[in-house]
Amino acid sequence: MPRYTTQMPIPKLSFANLSKLLPANPWLRSFIINLILWGGILTFGAWGNYLDIVKLEKDLRFASMWMNWVESDFLLFVLSCVLYPLLGKYPALVADARSIARLFISLSLFFYPFHAVFLLFGKWNRFDSIRQRHNSFLDYVLNSSNSGWFFCFAYFAAIVTAIIFVRIWHENRDRQDSINKIQTDNLQLNLALEQQKLQSLRQQLEPHFIFNALNAISALVRSNEKSVALSGIHRLSELLRYALTASNKDWVSIKDELDFIRDYLALQQLRYGDRLEVIIEGDTPAILHGDCLPLLLQPLIENALRHDLDCHEERSQIHMQLSLNADQVTIQIRNRLQAHAVKNPGLGLGLSQTHLRLEMMYKGKASVHISECPDEFSVVITTPLHRADT
Repeated sequence: MPRYTTQMPIPKLSFANLSKLLPANPWLRSFIINLILWGGILTFGAWGNYLDIVKLEKDLRFASMWMNWVESDFLLFVLSCVLYPLLGKYPALVADARSIARLFISLSLFFYPFHAVFLLFGKWNRFDSIRQRHNSFLDYVLNSSNSGWFFCFAYFAAIVTAIIFVRIWHENRDRQDSINKIQTDNLQLNLALEQQKLQSLRQQLEPHFIFNALNAISALVRSNEKSVALSGIHRLSELLRYALTASNKDWVSIKDELDFIRDYLALQQLRYGDRLEVIIEGDTPAILHGDCLPLLLQPLIENALRHDLDCHEERSQIHMQLSLNADQVTIQIRNRLQAHAVKNPGLGLGLSQTHLRLEMMYKGKASVHISECPDEFSVVITTPLHRADT
């Protein structure tokens, strides 16, 4: 029988994973961490001293040497266990250089003397030779060498500095983690909002396009031109097929979008007849292979029809000019205006939706410029030739 084995994933060893094993209480965490660190420091120091004494052929047990180190650094161990979580609870104590200096001076004045006297008292009890040379413990303290006091203070200062440094590093790391989390949450929120906006635009765009296309078919039906109306219905089905497919995509090719615009204008020409003249120039292969937002141009074409041909009974022209400059594509759509035509107020969806979609998808790398003269209305869109990586 074949045997199947499953390899369990080995968790990565990291500071974050190790910290999860410690209790949540900061005081208990500090005690455990300091117990481990000081245990290693005291063991390493005692072992070094023990080896030096063994070389001198003196009889001393390692346990005794280790206990001497524990006794000497006991107060510093207590200080480490208390000071680290205390600074976490009151971060103002290490908020700036002045606060740190004030804390260090306070510890030097109130804690260090007890630590130094505690060390001397331990030596007084352990060594008979010291008690024989001095009349009392006070005499031993007053006549201790300056070098001993200096090295004791240097050791104390190094421990306090290390505690403050680690606490500041920990605070900065927690602060940076909080900032990163806030930034990540904001980015995710902004992305979700933009996706909702984009989806909302798509949902608005499809009914808007379908409504205008059905208006064209309705006009053909009312004209009693059944063959033309049937042709329009066929074209409408092709347009809807593209619109429904493209609306689910973020990008299409400029060629596909222009083919859709040509079909849409062909449908509208069934409605307007010879009154509508269409000119499309500059659609070179280099431009046609570029990327475009789906249904980007249709609202602008519809805007030109609605505010031009729908407002009068004369002939008019829609002129689309495409050009390529380096990696930027410029699309200009112009239509004539009649001075005596009654303006169609419309809903204003075409231009506003186009501007909003370009801003959301290109992040400032695309632009829309509108210009209106007495006899002409023009919209110029400039976008990168290829879609953004993001």
